[in-house]
Amino acid sequence: MAKITKISTQKRAGRYNLELDGRFAFGISENVLAKFGLMKGRELDEGTIERIKEADKIDQGLKVALNFLSPALRTEKQVRERLLKKEIDPKVIDPVVDYLKEQQLLSDATYAKAYVNTKQVFTPKGPRAIFMDLKKAGVKEEYIEDALVEYSEESQLEVATKMAEKMARTHKRDSTRTRQQKTAQGLVQKGFSLEIASRAINNIDIASDEEDEKDNALREAEKAARRQRTGTAKEKFFKVKSKLYAKGFSGEIIEWALEQIDFGEDE
Repeated sequence: MAKITKISTQKRAGRYNLELDGRFAFGISENVLAKFGLMKGRELDEGTIERIKEADKIDQGLKVALNFLSPALRTEKQVRERLLKKEIDPKVIDPVVDYLKEQQLLSDATYAKAYVNTKQVFTPKGPRAIFMDLKKAGVKEEYIEDALVEYSEESQLEVATKMAEKMARTHKRDSTRTRQQKTAQGLVQKGFSLEIASRAINNIDIASDEEDEKDNALREAEKAARRQRTGTAKEKFFKVKSKLYAKGFSGEIIEWALEQIDFGEDE
């Protein structure tokens, strides 16, 4: 048996030093001190001392986890990784996680639903991208699928349409067809299905008016012509024409744009 001969405070708030038989033994938290009812003069056997040490390790792990959870929801995987990073004894990570779950402070199902709701408003994403994000965060597929039920097709279309409007504006110098292709590609990359992407594009006025389409075609034609430093006038003409077709302009617009370019004369 060992007798507690002194309990003194540490510089760190909420931590205490425990002396047994006149010698420093170990440090403990205020929670553990209260839990075991420790006071000067009490005698402790080896089994109790080990339980106190174990409880203190768990308490330290809980403190790290709760600080990590305080600003935002986390997944079980994220909490475990945080505890390891903070060098919490791996042996107490399971008890810490179990306690957090029992107190409903840690729930992957709740995290998944909150994440889905958030991604419909802030930094929007489609269901496929959300699925991959949650999968990477360690959430089980069943929780992800349950959460995605709340992301209705109607909501997906609403979010995708708003994103399509922004994307289309960034490609205003492209041909109408290219704008459509790039916008659709962007929506698919953000996790929306091709069907939702197509419907979203149909919901917005993505087509350039004739004057804008001509300006865009002429700009591309002039750029392509400047790059053709070799070859005959005829070769340059067809290279620029091919470039404009590849850019998605209509035949009528291309012919108009080519008429504005001076390719020189073949000898």
